[in-house]
Amino acid sequence: MLKSLLDTLGIPIMFLNFGAGIIGGIWLAFLGQWKLLGIGIFLLLTSHWTLSLLMLPGIPLGMIAARFYEKKNPFGHFFGFLSQLYTNILIVGTCLVALAICSYFPREEGVLGYLPFLLWSWGMALGPWQFFASKEPDNVFSGITLFSASLFYLLLLAASLISPILAFIIVVIFGITQLLVLPIVNLKIARNMET
Repeated sequence: MLKSLLDTLGIPIMFLNFGAGIIGGIWLAFLGQWKLLGIGIFLLLTSHWTLSLLMLPGIPLGMIAARFYEKKNPFGHFFGFLSQLYTNILIVGTCLVALAICSYFPREEGVLGYLPFLLWSWGMALGPWQFFASKEPDNVFSGITLFSASLFYLLLLAASLISPILAFIIVVIFGITQLLVLPIVNLKIARNMET
């Protein structure tokens, strides 16, 4: 049942991964939102390097975790959790910043007036993380983390169209899931892979 639900949710996520930025960008161009397009393109071109620099502090945590894992020391799980937590903080931050930037620009009222901004924010928020995940296609943890972030960002965008209160609730759930639940789940997967 869970697998069929995840497969069903994967369809809109796959569509958004491939087309949201393009459709949103073309739509914003027709609306004359050149400043937002420029900001988005600049961020898309530079975010890989910026995020790579921001991820540098997490590398020692991962190296320490790997060293402890080799020695079968339980501290490996602790440092693995911290490494994953740090990366997920960056993912949540990237998503919230992209949505905040795209929500800042004036737009027409209603769902259709907000939709191109939300589509454009999808590429800004998740594009860099999709790039990083594509560089390590066999990494189960990257796939799980990216899918979770994509799913929650999809829910956040839908909630943004409905109600600010609902959007806030999704942000809280997104934060808890990405920052606490997901690192713990990934640690359990890592522990199972060890045995």
